[in-house]
Amino acid sequence: MKASTNNNNPITLEGEPLEETESFTYLASTINKNGGTQEDVKARIQKARVAFIMLRKLWRAKQIKITTKLRISYSNVKAVLL
Repeated sequence: MKASTNNNNPITLEGEPLEETESFTYLASTINKNGGTQEDVKARIQKARVAFIMLRKLWRAKQIKITTKLRISYSNVKAVLL
């Protein structure tokens, strides 16, 4: 993938042109051809939403302190979001 460039020459490896892609994921971040981050932010928010929903039983448990719930939230939901 060539990002934000006007050069249309194909990139070659051992004389063979490499396939170009519109976007790819690298280290859990989505990188697209335009250099934007909108898709990556949307994907991270969705993953954090899923992590939050998976902890539904924890949020409803009355025997667990709120401070413990917050610590679990920071380690599971916030970590996925960031």
